[in-house]
Amino acid sequence: MFLIGQQVGKYKILDTLGVGGFGAVYLAVDSWLDKKVALKVPHKQTDDLFQLLKESRLHAALNHPNIVQLITAEKTDDVFFMVMEYVRGESLEAILDRDKTLDLKRSTDYLRQACHGLMHAHQNHVLHRDLRPSNLLIAETGQVKITDFGTSTIIESARGYAQTRIGSPPYMAPEQFQGKAVLASDIYSLGCIFYEMASGAPPLFHPNPAIMEKMAAQGKITPLKLKNSSVPRALSDICMRALATEVKDRYQSASELLQDMDAALGVTRKETELEEIRSRLKAREEATRTTTCWNCRKPLPPRTQRCPHCGEAQ
Repeated sequence: MFLIGQQVGKYKILDTLGVGGFGAVYLAVDSWLDKKVALKVPHKQTDDLFQLLKESRLHAALNHPNIVQLITAEKTDDVFFMVMEYVRGESLEAILDRDKTLDLKRSTDYLRQACHGLMHAHQNHVLHRDLRPSNLLIAETGQVKITDFGTSTIIESARGYAQTRIGSPPYMAPEQFQGKAVLASDIYSLGCIFYEMASGAPPLFHPNPAIMEKMAAQGKITPLKLKNSSVPRALSDICMRALATEVKDRYQSASELLQDMDAALGVTRKETELEEIRSRLKAREEATRTTTCWNCRKPLPPRTQRCPHCGEAQ
């Protein structure tokens, strides 16, 4: 929808970051602040502003270091788009395409960080419904960021599940195929992601979604340890519990999964709480840190790429 070099309001389009079924994401620079951002433009544009703002309002309620930050939503020249933080790095999907499998240290680190972000979303009654490697961004610092809340919804306590049948088949829980996704459905998706990081492939796969639905319902998944003998039995058991066919047999929350992960890895509760605090402080410091230009030594705006005083690249 946008072209490289095009000016959209105060944003100049620099590149295309990705295109999916629900929209396109562009790398842009805020010309006022000289700051790189990501613009998400839904394919479906409508005059119904309430409908357009549905994802934005849901995403705006979330504020966590392991979730991509939504900055604002705008409409310029009849085109609605969301302005999000630009994560310098790559998706987990790109990493797996290149490396095939990840070592246990990276796999468990990424899973634990995703659990922290998902805990925050679930505490705010937000069900993601489309957790998959392409929706986990890995920053250059190693920080995991959950993104793409376009398929997310609010879980209403009266009903307890989301009725829409939506998601990515290799990462969908059995009940999700039936249009009855619950918070534990996101846990199943995390289990799929961990299984793929450790083994090189999702636990179940078939190009035909109808066959995928039958495979998920049958739940005949090879234990992770049989796919990768270097995975400790405790971690394999944790992964398989996250992948339980029946919701009642699965972890009911990301905090439960994280607690068992920490116990298997020898991480104390105090350490994980301190880790969460440090992560939040780091995110806050990065957003507010004041640096000076190497040339003129004047203060620079956060994350600027070029000095607004002397024009030198940083």
